[in-house]
Amino acid sequence: MNKITLRSPATTANVGPGYDIFAMALKEPYDEITLFLNDSEKIEICVSGDCCYIPTNTEDNTAGLAVLELFKRKKIQQGVKIEINKKMPSCGGLGTTGASAAAAIYGLNKLLNLNLSSNELIDISRMGEVASGGSPHADNVAASIMGGFVLVKSYHPIDVLKLDIPEFPIVLAAIKKSQRTTRGFITYEIGQEKLKEQMAHCASVIHALHTKDILEFGKAINVDHIAEPVRGASIPEYYEIKKKVLDAGAFGCTISGGGSSVIAFCSKENQEKIAQMFEKGFASNPHYIKTIRSFTSNQGVHEI
Repeated sequence: MNKITLRSPATTANVGPGYDIFAMALKEPYDEITLFLNDSEKIEICVSGDCCYIPTNTEDNTAGLAVLELFKRKKIQQGVKIEINKKMPSCGGLGTTGASAAAAIYGLNKLLNLNLSSNELIDISRMGEVASGGSPHADNVAASIMGGFVLVKSYHPIDVLKLDIPEFPIVLAAIKKSQRTTRGFITYEIGQEKLKEQMAHCASVIHALHTKDILEFGKAINVDHIAEPVRGASIPEYYEIKKKVLDAGAFGCTISGGGSSVIAFCSKENQEKIAQMFEKGFASNPHYIKTIRSFTSNQGVHEI
């Protein structure tokens, strides 16, 4: 086999209080990635769809950088063409860069019969994230590869736990970042009381998944003292809209990944109402793209 086509899901990372350790896969949107093996010993990247000026130079593309890491670690000399069809908005905290890197490594693992473990796939794929955010964080690629809800238990070495997640309805306001990344502005000096509250809400997230309690899950993701204060400040009307959708019955609302997209969890019956509130509330934001109705998903990257 010298060709494989994969579907790689959007992911939302951090999930409220779980900065760089929590992430989960969504049923929609997703990207499609096709890999072709050849004898050129070169890595060629083509991008179509919602490109958002995605670079095709190997060292500047998340999939390309991850493949370079794979070939370096395994001492592989192989030509590969990577066709990335972006079917989800880029540059907005939906894990699109992680989806590309994860799919590339997942696909090559199959094509080259490497038999890599999930943790190895994640550890190699995360190196591609340096091209987009400057940091090899593992949360997005882990959720892309494994599906469901993931907990990064350790970075040294990489150790990721997958938890099955109920099919929670979500509403996602896709908003592009106004700047490349806000990671450098985030501080960990949040004080003892906020630190304890953050830890308690992380524990509540995990408990809510075990009990399949979307109400507890929503309450738990509403609190974040680390990333939300920085990223929320860069999203016009964010806190006002968050309050409105919570008052309207949403169980939880937070920033998706590195932003500037916003995600809400709600009942299926309330999904359309929350979507309309997002559409109206973010309409004047020049970086707003669209509102997506979807669900959480236990399926990660897979062959189609």
